[in-house]
Amino acid sequence: MKIELATIQDVPALLDLQRKAFSSQCKELGWEDAPPMSETLEHAYEEFANNTTLKVQDENGRIIASVRGNVTDGSLYIGRLMVLPENRQQGIGKLLFRDIQARLPHNRAWLSTCLQVKPPYEFYLREGFKPFNSEIVGPGLTWVSMEKKL
Repeated sequence: MKIELATIQDVPALLDLQRKAFSSQCKELGWEDAPPMSETLEHAYEEFANNTTLKVQDENGRIIASVRGNVTDGSLYIGRLMVLPENRQQGIGKLLFRDIQARLPHNRAWLSTCLQVKPPYEFYLREGFKPFNSEIVGPGLTWVSMEKKL
């Protein structure tokens, strides 16, 4: 498996991956207009320009996983860690998550996730992230911000 920098030409495929990766979780939560599902292609291009985006492709060149990040004042924001459902539980997400942190110099890393989606939340806890803020974003939906200081 090879982790590479995504290119501007990858943006449509990254948006497709995003919808596939988050679709079942958003439907299960009844949050079908969640940001990963409602993002437009235009906004995806804007986000790409403001982030370092990593990708993993399968043997056919299809993007199966990705993560993005950007550093501001020493704080690395990690976003959109996503793996196609059929490629989960193989360590791909963990490798991407660790790679983005190693690649971008920082003294603090942070991210946000939905508390009700337990697998990612518990993964971030295992990776040393701790909750520092939360916000109710809808009925039964809590958005939690997590950080890891170096």
